[in-house]
Amino acid sequence: MNFNYKYRVKTSDLWQASMYYAYSSFMGVVNIVCIVSSIVLIISRWSEASDLFRTVMILFLLTFTVIQPLFIWLRAGASLGGVYPELELAFSQAGITIISDGRKQHKQWKSVRAAVKKPTILLIYMEDGNGYILRNSVLKETRDELYAFLLDMIGNKEKNADKE
Repeated sequence: MNFNYKYRVKTSDLWQASMYYAYSSFMGVVNIVCIVSSIVLIISRWSEASDLFRTVMILFLLTFTVIQPLFIWLRAGASLGGVYPELELAFSQAGITIISDGRKQHKQWKSVRAAVKKPTILLIYMEDGNGYILRNSVLKETRDELYAFLLDMIGNKEKNADKE
């Protein structure tokens, strides 16, 4: 079974991956608690609060709902440096072939650490610290099929490592 995808990496891809990572970690729990707390505080204290305290309550809410995601967006854009590289990923039984900037490399399945499916993206983590983000608009109807294939190949890698 072979899967081939050619696409440009976008700032929104990195932003989504960062937001999913942030909200699935301890920081996400803190963010949710702060958002809920700020909403409860605004509802319960708005009528009796001074203008200064109202401003502080609004800023507290905006910190976690607007400002933090905006900073994550800016960091994602800065990490791309204004360059949106075109990637070509080919998945086969032999491994993953990556073509970017005219360079071609092949990674065997033993160098794939994990595949994670999120609602809007598919993340592939490599042993060398690199990773690949495939958004739903690139995957189209092959999303579930590719994810099952990745899990199968990663599972086979672990089975083969046990035999060695």
